[in-house]
Amino acid sequence: MNWIAALTIAGVAAALFTLAHLAMRGLERQRHRLARPIRALRNLVLPLLAAVLMARYAFELASDNRTRRVLETLLWVALIHVALSLFNQTFFARHTADGHRRGIPKLFLDIVRGFLVLVGTCVVLASVWGVDLGSMFTALGVTSIVLGLALQNTLDNVMAGIALLFERPFETGDWIVVGGKVGQVVDVNWRSVRVRTRTNDILVIPNSVLGKEILVNYSTPTRVHGEDLLLGFSYDDPPNKVKRVLLKAALATRGVLADPAPRVRTKAFNAYTIDYQVRLFVDELERMLDILDEFMTQVWYAARRNGLTIPFPIQTSFEYHLGPPKPAVRPSARDALSRVPFLVPMSAEELEALANDATVVNFGRGERVVHQGDAGDSLFVIRDGSAIVTISDEQGAEREVARLGRGEFFGEMALLTGETRTANVTALDDIEVIVIHKDALHGILARRPGLAQEMAEIVEARRQGLRAIRDMKSVPPEKREAVRSGAAELVSRIRRFLGL
Repeated sequence: MNWIAALTIAGVAAALFTLAHLAMRGLERQRHRLARPIRALRNLVLPLLAAVLMARYAFELASDNRTRRVLETLLWVALIHVALSLFNQTFFARHTADGHRRGIPKLFLDIVRGFLVLVGTCVVLASVWGVDLGSMFTALGVTSIVLGLALQNTLDNVMAGIALLFERPFETGDWIVVGGKVGQVVDVNWRSVRVRTRTNDILVIPNSVLGKEILVNYSTPTRVHGEDLLLGFSYDDPPNKVKRVLLKAALATRGVLADPAPRVRTKAFNAYTIDYQVRLFVDELERMLDILDEFMTQVWYAARRNGLTIPFPIQTSFEYHLGPPKPAVRPSARDALSRVPFLVPMSAEELEALANDATVVNFGRGERVVHQGDAGDSLFVIRDGSAIVTISDEQGAEREVARLGRGEFFGEMALLTGETRTANVTALDDIEVIVIHKDALHGILARRPGLAQEMAEIVEARRQGLRAIRDMKSVPPEKREAVRSGAAELVSRIRRFLGL
């Protein structure tokens, strides 16, 4: 045994071990990505390197000695392990932390690791065990031909996966369309791509099939995606009116982006409809079906409110009767209006005329009936359903202030004076409302000017917290005077607004 060589090797190994330990501790304090490879170098490579040098120079073992070959093999295995760790931390950990890549494909990691292991294995076999690599490669070549024929489909998938890896048409988390199937990419491996569909099923697409299909990536270049819908309306509906209604319904749908704005185009003139193409832009691809459902639902209510017809292929027969037309009296509307406090002073004939001029419109659950701050000149009386009244603050947050049910009303000040809406009113469920417009009230007040005074006193009494104008006798004189003063001012505003 060569003691000088043994002491020299031990001293150098101890010094290198100490340096590696200090470097590792410093890197760990900094949470550096190279701390793990340095740890493996200290714990594995340096001890094995010292053992190999001891076997070769201190114990002077021959190159064909089994113990020496085993130690050298273990040293190479440790070096391969450190190289893999260094490769991962250098190329992949940095990208993931900095956000340059959203997840390195597992296939690429496997290929690089396999290549490094193969190179290390060849070096060990050639330099340590003295294996003739030429003859081994010849044998492997023949075997590879046989395996290639047997595993043709698998290799086809692997090669297609490598091509997809370099082209990178999508990443994990992207929404794609392949073969008419829509889903989110959850994994890319040697053989296939795994996609989660909107029904929460996993779709396994072989890489070879994926390489031959036309692929659409909804998430690139941005997550903003445009979805086209085709809707048909009657030839009796003016196209510009239809476009305005569809555009308003799109902007009122939660999830539809205002920028880029929705687009509506006249698409085609068919046998019984004019087709309109609506393009909606969304960035919540996982909610796409819910967004489209809400939009289509709102289209029906909006079409109903605006007198638009969504036709279907049937034959419609119209029956005409000679003679004077029947009066368009709406008893239910008249009865509902008769229960509105400030309309109580009207006669039965005046209420009937007001009901005949009123319109009945429908709103779907979640739709805004009126918006705070908007101009208005109409009163709403709920005939069926319920609504919620909210007020928005400067930050846009909404606070509930009331809930309205059947027979209740809102918007009287807008009808009488043209005031802007002071609150938001949203349908809690499907509601039907009677709408009275300024023009309908104008004719009645023009024929009976004193009616404005009576209505103003009732409105002012309600605003001051009185139940009805008939209770004025029990009200303190100062309160009655405040009501009359407020009513006089309100009458002036009503007459100015209605042009009386």
